[in-house]
Amino acid sequence: MKSKTAIWASLIAGLLWVIVGLRDTFAPGSFTMSGRVVSKLDIAMEFATAAIFLFVAASFHSRRPQMDGPRQN
Repeated sequence: MKSKTAIWASLIAGLLWVIVGLRDTFAPGSFTMSGRVVSKLDIAMEFATAAIFLFVAASFHSRRPQMDGPRQN
């Protein structure tokens, strides 16, 4: 996978997990088909997963070589 694609994929996945965590915090049970109750541990794990994806995106971005001149193959 190319570095730019990996950065964007990780960033989007991290942001989606943040949205899921916020949804379960403020409106638990909305947009779900199952009747299970979301616990505080589930919400914490969703935010931890989001943090991991965002960290991966940041580490891919920092390791990406900076191009100063024309691209060479």
